[in-house]
Amino acid sequence: MSNECNQIHRDLEATPPAGGGAVLIERHLRACTDCAEYAALRQWSRQVLQAGQVEVAAPLMSAVWASIHRASEQAWDSALTRSFRYLLPYMVAVVALILLVGGLFSNRTPAPAPVGSAVFSALNSPETPAVANVMTMANLPSQDPADILAGPRH
Repeated sequence: MSNECNQIHRDLEATPPAGGGAVLIERHLRACTDCAEYAALRQWSRQVLQAGQVEVAAPLMSAVWASIHRASEQAWDSALTRSFRYLLPYMVAVVALILLVGGLFSNRTPAPAPVGSAVFSALNSPETPAVANVMTMANLPSQDPADILAGPRH
């Protein structure tokens, strides 16, 4: 490729020259088939790009914020899942250690003394009829329901 062809390629890449520059390019393109093919390919690619340009309205900001919010929620959820996955073996080890220590110390504690057994035996024994009489409803005085609801009558 000659220096003149290099110059023509640079001129074709730049904005089309006005005036006599365009005449020189046209004359060179008629004489040089490589540069003519390059110019045709350049023109075709420019047309394809221009045909692909579509006027599109910008999305609403509410849609943009909703998209950002969804992306941040997904990032938070994946980070939480990832951190839980890394912490899970440690949490299992701590729970196992607590159960092991609790199991070791649970066998060494003495059984609690029956504190209430003396009271229950005294209440259930037939030798104390006074206690049995207090516990029955037959010894209670009868009461009028109106006394409970309305208070005492004069």
